[in-house]
Amino acid sequence: MLLKKQVRGGVLLYALFMAGIFTLLLQAYLERVVASSRQNQAQIVASQSRLMAEMTMDLVDKEAGAFSFSQGTTTYEVKGKQVIVRVASKGQIKTYRYVKKQDQK
Repeated sequence: MLLKKQVRGGVLLYALFMAGIFTLLLQAYLERVVASSRQNQAQIVASQSRLMAEMTMDLVDKEAGAFSFSQGTTTYEVKGKQVIVRVASKGQIKTYRYVKKQDQK
């Protein structure tokens, strides 16, 4: 009986309040980390698609064709002075338009 104390309701309410605040801060932090991770992943996919499109642009030699990369596939089509490159990567299809390079002889 000597070690038992009665805890007052105010202390319990304060502990519950502080636990709630900690939970909200932790949730906000975790949501920010997840959003940052998703944004980084989207930037990586966009960079890979852009790089594949530019590599395809360097390899254009006919009116139409396709190339396969380890991260996806590209198809291109020449229309006048424009080259349209479509990149299929990770379930997404992105379209890039470039101006056709002039061949120097």
